[in-house]
Amino acid sequence: MSAVSAADSGTADDVTRDADEVERHPCPRCDVPPGSPCRSRSGAYHTGRFARVPRLAERLRVQTPPDRRPGRPWRSGTPPPAPTDPDRPSADIRIGYARCSSLTQELQSQPDALTAHGVGRDKIFSEKISTRLKVRPAFEKALATVRRSRPMPRTAASSSPCTR
Repeated sequence: MSAVSAADSGTADDVTRDADEVERHPCPRCDVPPGSPCRSRSGAYHTGRFARVPRLAERLRVQTPPDRRPGRPWRSGTPPPAPTDPDRPSADIRIGYARCSSLTQELQSQPDALTAHGVGRDKIFSEKISTRLKVRPAFEKALATVRRSRPMPRTAASSSPCTR
């Protein structure tokens, strides 16, 4: 039984409970944060992630529930981080990007959701554009903002002379 995933032997509630417990941890392989499914083509969580849940550690595979796989509507997982005080320096840099593919799709709910999660309106970039296009201006602006916002790497300097 330990080598069988909950998707093969359990109820939908078991699969959801397993997924919720796994998604409390970041994935060391695909670097997804807590609250998100792994980015795997197999539709399963990476072993290094589900092994952090003691009751799942002996399993060979834990399936991602069908409603959490790519192409499914977004669902809230773990709560987002608390809003940061804008007057306090922080390593938490929040920049949002919202996009929809066609002119008939509704875009406004995405920036509204980002604002509700603590992203300032001046840091939200949105556009109605297909991902098939090579150039997406708002996406490029968002990336440029991220690159400008990254803290400079810390370097150690010494004023003592170098001796052999």
